[in-house]
Amino acid sequence: PRSTQSRSSAASDVYKRQYQRRVHGDQYFLKQLFYQEMDFDAIFHWILSHPQNYPGKHLISQPRTIQVYKPLESRSQFHLILKATSEYIRESMESGKGVNIRGFGAFSFEVASDAVKPAQLTFFDISKELGEQRLERRHVHKIRPCFVPDIRFKTALQRYPGKEEITAPKSQHSIYQKGFQMIFCNPGPIAAACYLGKDVVSSSLDAFFKAVIDLTELGKDLVLDFKFCKITIRNKDIKYQFKRDFCEEMNQPVFETKMRRAEPPTAALWKTTYEDKWNQSTLKTLIKRPNSPVVKNFYEKTLALKIMSLDLNTSEKTQYSRASNMRLPELNKRGQSVGVNHKKEE
Repeated sequence: PRSTQSRSSAASDVYKRQYQRRVHGDQYFLKQLFYQEMDFDAIFHWILSHPQNYPGKHLISQPRTIQVYKPLESRSQFHLILKATSEYIRESMESGKGVNIRGFGAFSFEVASDAVKPAQLTFFDISKELGEQRLERRHVHKIRPCFVPDIRFKTALQRYPGKEEITAPKSQHSIYQKGFQMIFCNPGPIAAACYLGKDVVSSSLDAFFKAVIDLTELGKDLVLDFKFCKITIRNKDIKYQFKRDFCEEMNQPVFETKMRRAEPPTAALWKTTYEDKWNQSTLKTLIKRPNSPVVKNFYEKTLALKIMSLDLNTSEKTQYSRASNMRLPELNKRGQSVGVNHKKEE
């Protein structure tokens, strides 16, 4: 009975495909047959297989800034750079800043404020201070992380409704200010975390986001998983979804202090160095740095063995023992050498 069921299901699949081909045509059938969403690996493969469209240093393996790290393959370079970029954006948003990526979009957050309700409805407590009351009144304003596509990216998203994700205040006159405390995506910290050159990171990010726009224009479906946010592009429309724990962290009472610029003292802004910020960043521990003296010692020993192996392989073979007219000198009991008698061939 199982074999008959499998045969009937296979026959129904064949009839279904024939019906789809007859009604919708061959193009619909081929599209359904080869339909597949493209993730990071597929986009990397697309970039590397079209070097004429995406030229740059990302196409070949590049040396690392520290000798103890070996050069990576081109696809592994992409994975490492995208991982560090995702961590950089997440850390920036957790510190109360939005990140704008040219040609792709901006990761920002919208502050949704509601009308203040009467004190009797909000359980107003007179014994608490004003700061504590502001932190506890979470119904007044809520922070919603969002993604705003760039103008260039919107042209490829033909079915994107174009809804305004954020409401910019009237004091913001710049087209790049798409949220609160916006900053550009800086390739410097990303390069330092990956132990790669800054130009390599810039070339990789430019090629990646350019490929995303090109594939969207070609009608491909993409899934961009940045760990904290998942962006899905289907049928030239875009949707995003942030993780629940990330959204809950945005609405914690402590996060409001990070958004207020007047909270930290002015002296701390000028006395904090880049080295102090880097030591506090999670990008520093993204890749575990090995013990440089030990790794360098092993590397030198490996080079020595490599040179010795080359010397042994290139050494010439001696033919003295095989020659019939040559004999090694004989030694007497006292250790003195005796003359060699050469035999002439008859």
